[in-house]
Amino acid sequence: MILLFLFALLPRIEIVSANDASVTYRELVPLRVALDPETHLFHYAGCPAIRPGMERVSPAAATLRQYKEHTCVALRKDEYASHTEERAPHDPKLISVLFLGNSLTYFNEMPRMTARIGARESPPLLVDAVTESGADLEDLWFRTDALKHIWQSHWDYVVIQERGGSGAHDQGDLFHRYLGKFADEVRKSGATPLLFMTWYERYPAEQEAFMRGAARRARVQLLPVGLAWKHEFDWDGVHPNLAGSYLIACSLYSVVYKKPAFGAPFDFRDLAMKNEFYDKPLLEQSLNEEQARTIQLAAWNAVKNR
Repeated sequence: MILLFLFALLPRIEIVSANDASVTYRELVPLRVALDPETHLFHYAGCPAIRPGMERVSPAAATLRQYKEHTCVALRKDEYASHTEERAPHDPKLISVLFLGNSLTYFNEMPRMTARIGARESPPLLVDAVTESGADLEDLWFRTDALKHIWQSHWDYVVIQERGGSGAHDQGDLFHRYLGKFADEVRKSGATPLLFMTWYERYPAEQEAFMRGAARRARVQLLPVGLAWKHEFDWDGVHPNLAGSYLIACSLYSVVYKKPAFGAPFDFRDLAMKNEFYDKPLLEQSLNEEQARTIQLAAWNAVKNR
């Protein structure tokens, strides 16, 4: 079990070298084992017990199918494949934003909502995201393609989002370590890092002070969502409802364009994926013009006071 845990700590992506034109990275090759239906054991590459034609699957899939690990476990090794790619050139006709986060980001199609709000501007917004449910910054660093996405394009801004509530406090030094690591990579890539200021309704003042301190320590700007957050923006106590996601989008807009999002669209039902639970508020909730204006103003005031 200890051996399996150590392997799990290997990062999925490692940047080898990068410049303005290209990036070279190492990507973890998915591990595959050979299934022996006669013994109901699975074998690692190099084991002499492997026969031609054996089915290859991941160790997790083998375990789910009730196969046991062969004594060849010492042969297990993780391998990387190296890739060199040209970086997408910076487009001066767009302002590009990459979100790195979890469900607080992807609920209600918030990145696409942000792009819709910025579409009326010149230059308009180009928005993309790397997200994983429940992920903290350490998870994003080790288990996702976040580093690759940072370097594959020339982003103007990269938004870095830790778990909500007390998540950043609970992570302690790990939060600061991986915020710093992400911020350094973002700056080296030529983009501006933004720390997504999450909300913690039980201790809002402490959360604000903590996030401000973290931003100073990592030398990043704040996306001050938590400053504008109100209880009525919660959907299930953790995730944003439609108003909450709209607040996040308007906050990013105000940071980028340095003005309130007055006049921005506020109906995004066409963005909803009908079979996805995280888009349920998009289909069931709505905003009117007055509510949208209130949220736009709250976002702008938070940005001015960050």
